[in-house]
Order: sequence, then C-alpha cells, then structure tokens
Amino acid sequence: MPWFVVQLLAAALLTGMATAFYTLRLNPEIAYLRGSDRIKRAWAEKMTLEHGAKTILFGGSSCEFSIDPAQLLERHGLPAVNLGRNAGLGASVLIEATLIETRPKDTLVMAIEPTLLTGPAEIPMLGVQFSFALGHPEWVLTPRFGGPRKSWPAALLALRPGGYHVFTLLGKLVQGRPLYRYNTAEVRPSGFHQTPVRMPLTTLTSHAGHLDPDARVLLDALARWCRSNQVTLCYSLPWRYTPTNAVPAYQRLNAGLLWEIAEYCPVLRDEQLGAHVVLEHFADTEFHLNEPGASLRTSQLGDQLKSGRFWIRDELRQRAESAPGGIEASGSTVAVGQFE
Repeated sequence: MPWFVVQLLAAALLTGMATAFYTLRLNPEIAYLRGSDRIKRAWAEKMTLEHGAKTILFGGSSCEFSIDPAQLLERHGLPAVNLGRNAGLGASVLIEATLIETRPKDTLVMAIEPTLLTGPAEIPMLGVQFSFALGHPEWVLTPRFGGPRKSWPAALLALRPGGYHVFTLLGKLVQGRPLYRYNTAEVRPSGFHQTPVRMPLTTLTSHAGHLDPDARVLLDALARWCRSNQVTLCYSLPWRYTPTNAVPAYQRLNAGLLWEIAEYCPVLRDEQLGAHVVLEHFADTEFHLNEPGASLRTSQLGDQLKSGRFWIRDELRQRAESAPGGIEASGSTVAVGQFE
C-alpha cells in the first residue's frame, strides 16, 4: 500500500476519533443531556426506594417543560418522575432510555409529541450521540422493539458534529452567546425543567394526523412489553399553543391520531385535545410551558390519573369525523402554520 494512502487513512482515523471525542465529551448539547439524565435517574431511584411503584412521564421536551412531578406528589399523592428529553432523540431512543428505569407495577405515561409518531421513524444523529454518550449503543444498534436501527459504520459516522452544529457554535462564540440555550442548573430534582428564555412564537408545528407504520410497530411492541412486565401504559397528548380560530381544526386532527393510538393503549382524557389558547402560558416554543402553564397542565394530568379518566375510542372517532370527509380528512395536515 502506498505510503500516502496509509497517511490518509491514519489522518481519517485520527479525525474521526477527535470528532467523536468532541461529540461525546465536549458538545454542549450532549453535556446538557448527560447532566439532566443524571438528575432524572437520581429522582427515579429515590421514588422507587421511598414509594415502590411510581409514575414515569416521558416524551420530548414538551414533557420535560410541562409536567412537575413534585406537584403530582404533593397535591395528588402520585410518586412521579419526569424523564422527558429532547424530541430530537427520536421516539425509539426516548422509549429505550425510559425503560431502563421502569419497574413492575410502575405506570408509564407516554407524552411523545405527535410529530415523532406520524413522521419518518429513522433514528436521528442526536439519538445516536446520546445513546453512545450514556454507554448504551444497543439502543440504536439493536433496539429491543425492532424497527429502524443503525449499523456500526453508520452509528460511528453519526458521532461527528454536523455542519449546522459547527456553524451555529462558531456564531455563538463570535457573538459571545451561551453555547447552549439550556443548562442543568434549571432542571429541578424531579426532572422538571423551566427556562427563563422567552421567545416570540410566530409559527406552529403540525403533524400528519396518522400513525407512521413504524410507529405502529413500536407502540404494539411497547404495549406488549408493558403487559409482560406488569407495567401500566397510557398516552397523554402534549399541549401546544393554538390560536382560538385554529382550535377546531387542530382538535379534529388530534382526535383522529388519538383514535389510532387508543388501539394500543388508553389515552388520558384531555378535553382540550392538546390545543391550549393562553399564549402567556408558554416560554420559548409552542410546546414549552412556563411555570403557571406547567402548573395547570400538571394539575389536570394529576386529576386524570387519579380518577382514571380516559377517552372512549368511539368518542374520539366522532370528534375526528366532525371534519368534512370523515376520519380520513382528519389525517391531513391542517394549515395552521401562521398566527393571525
């Protein structure tokens, strides 16, 4: 083999090792995810030791910023932990990272954002990086519930920082801004997160309205795992800021999706169907509630759990069929992307 080829291969190997080291040890986002994970797991162990069975709330950041387990314990007598994380990890990794803290007789409240269940089910780069950073490459290499997975070469390639990350990091350094919007000092011991950041909300995120085939496989496998391991599973739809004039369309869209989810597990009865109209209850995104908003969301969730209030599938179907064209029409994306 020519010497210059050996040099190129050695350079490529060293570059790969250096970028992987940066991603797993120095990347501000991964550092935050590792730190918040330690806080969440410590609270989960505390709840298990002190109360035995516990309620585990998990999903993307809409869960992390919207549900306060300390309030659930104090006001509703529900030992609970918030294992919400960045939605960019993907549904599969969010579930894998939750199940290692789940014990028999626990209750799992799945509060995963609809976009993670209705869109493509590929494991994102951030999900790979998070899994390796926590020492669990099996979450992406051999996920227990099948579905999309990564090969070793693809996973190792995903450990490099992406171009968007590099350019935004350089921009923050030049401008003297924090390298990451959030920090672990903002995470409460229960895993609940509140941020002082406030940003104008100018667009809304919608979803396709129907479960992706891979999401069906994932939900079916998760439901079977819970039954086999004496774990109670249910779904709670995240709240999203919705202007009053867009509420009926968004509720119909959500009702159609919940009708499909209810095939796999009970769905907690949120009469708002995920549409929350109080703009003052949100922080920096349309899914991140501030303190007053999170307190209200937590209170209603606690009432639903204590009373066992769940949607009846026929009710969800009726709500979805109120759209012209029936339940199939409710599966189309509603054009609510801009505020009035």
